[in-house]
Amino acid sequence: MANRTPKRPGGWLDRHPGFVSILAAAGLFGLIQGSFLLSRALGFPGGWPMIWGMLKLGLLSGMLTWLLLIPLVLLARRLHPAWRRGERLRASWSVCLAMAAALAAWMGAEWLASGLRLPEASQPWIAIIVALAAGLAASFVRLPERFLRIAAGLTVLLTVLAVLPLGPGFPTGEPPSVEPAVVAAPDDAPDVVLVSIDTLRADRLGAYGRSPSITPELDRLAAEGVVFSRTLASSPWTVPSVASMLTGLSSLRHGAGLPLSSGLTYRRSPLENRFTTLAEHFTAAGYRTRAAVSNPFLASEMGMAQGFQQYESPFSAAMGAIFMRELPLGRLVLSLFPVEGWADFRAEGITERALEWLSEPEPAPLFLWVHYIDPHSPYQADPRSLDLSAMRDEVRNLPPPVLGDGTVVGESFAATSFVRSGVLWLSPQDRERIQEYYDLEVRYLDEQLGRLFTALRTREGRRPAVLAFTADHGEEFWDHGHFEHGHDYYREVTEIPLIFWSPGSIPAGLRVDTPVGLVDVAPTLLELAALQAAPLEGLAEGRSLRTLWTDDAQAAGEQPPRFSGNNLYGLPAVLVEAGPWRYILRANGAEELYDVIQDPGERHNRAAEQVEIAGLFRQMLEPRLALFLRNAAQPESGISEETLRALRSLGYVR
Repeated sequence: MANRTPKRPGGWLDRHPGFVSILAAAGLFGLIQGSFLLSRALGFPGGWPMIWGMLKLGLLSGMLTWLLLIPLVLLARRLHPAWRRGERLRASWSVCLAMAAALAAWMGAEWLASGLRLPEASQPWIAIIVALAAGLAASFVRLPERFLRIAAGLTVLLTVLAVLPLGPGFPTGEPPSVEPAVVAAPDDAPDVVLVSIDTLRADRLGAYGRSPSITPELDRLAAEGVVFSRTLASSPWTVPSVASMLTGLSSLRHGAGLPLSSGLTYRRSPLENRFTTLAEHFTAAGYRTRAAVSNPFLASEMGMAQGFQQYESPFSAAMGAIFMRELPLGRLVLSLFPVEGWADFRAEGITERALEWLSEPEPAPLFLWVHYIDPHSPYQADPRSLDLSAMRDEVRNLPPPVLGDGTVVGESFAATSFVRSGVLWLSPQDRERIQEYYDLEVRYLDEQLGRLFTALRTREGRRPAVLAFTADHGEEFWDHGHFEHGHDYYREVTEIPLIFWSPGSIPAGLRVDTPVGLVDVAPTLLELAALQAAPLEGLAEGRSLRTLWTDDAQAAGEQPPRFSGNNLYGLPAVLVEAGPWRYILRANGAEELYDVIQDPGERHNRAAEQVEIAGLFRQMLEPRLALFLRNAAQPESGISEETLRALRSLGYVR
């Protein structure tokens, strides 16, 4: 029998076939997951931080998935025919590729099945069958060893990029770190609390005319403070309005929320750090600054976190959970850790965080901003439920199923985009149900706000407290034929509640009917805290409202005209409110003029009757509309002296 020449030991790839195959498959699967998440997140606010975050989440989840699958890979490859032939690399890679293909197909099939609204009972089985077929087909694919070496090396590089920061200057989405001021606040400095509500119509509050009232806690607050009956939102959607609330600047001046792309509606400009926010003023004065916000548009990368030492956005965490549920490992993790523990964006969760900060035994005063999103879509029959499925449907942009009675509004409704675009028509029963859900959400919000207000009233031995309550915008329920918000300027969207409260400092039960704006919140809070801020220039910028409740007979007279602009959807338009008038100018030249004292529902357009007044307002708004059409944030040019004289002669500006 001839002697055989012993084989020389193979290369590194031959000696570690399982490790190399798992490494290559992990990188491939991570890229698939990252691409999958990016396709779902396109169009959402965030820019590079969002893009990088989705890729990072997909990559890291892919690596961890394969780490957990190692025992299964090592077992399954021994059952492969190639293993019995001594082809260890072939067997290892075949098993890994089959598993990667099966998991990727499962994700895609499940998404497609839910998008097609197939019966829920059949969706898991469809995804399993597709996954098995894809895995079986992939097991027969043969790739050159060079591909495995490259893929394994790429996986190592991707892992490093996913774990390590990319260095200074690269946007990470994390709020900027803010050091406490060196100065100490005065001993008598009050704690200042700013409460803003997303999508809250003023007419849903008993203090603003709702009867019977569904907001007893807010009504009590209003009875103990000063109520402004005509407050104009700076925009019919969140980003520009909140930026104005935090800076005292008009939506044209700060430029937050302008489109960044002609193709992606939700890619909008952030609030630039060259503007000084309320939090920066309070931090510089020795305050602790805290914020808990619920709206993805208020994530730190949108610039609203400037100046806050702690800035929490549980809604953003919940959005991340929705994306994670699309990943195999993410679904497993989320089933073990309920979202209530780390992403409670309900009024209950936001209030709990606010109460924790209010109870901190710190010597420095507190500036606290809490932003609630409960009245916002998706509308739910049970607002106490932290149900991510409704948010998932909204993210997926799926049409609602038709119910047995022919309606489409079930226990929750998230298909607002279909209604807004005209693709979906809602029956009277559907419309009534949506408004019923909205009222339930407002009622639930009021209950949770009551906990916060009670804590402020009963703080014995603590600093005095100043509170401002408002909203970023309202909501349309077909008042003028439209639904939702972001595209029009009628009162149901742009007239918001505004209440100031501070026992002993602010009179109780006073109502001010002078038109004011969301831009006036910041300078008013700064004056109530006895802080000095640089005066803002231009009539469109905010000013303190304190004189409207301290001077006899409201001797301060009329406030300057207040403006609203930078809508999210539809034809660009702008609004000015002064005296009894509200004037809307649209990009197609159409104009509307309403006397809201005589016509509070804005049913009678008087632009053709009151030509002089409409002409004055048009002269104000045409330059502003032109800048919005160019997506250009510009310093406020103000109002010409001629226009001011004309307005004064009509009694609208003093």
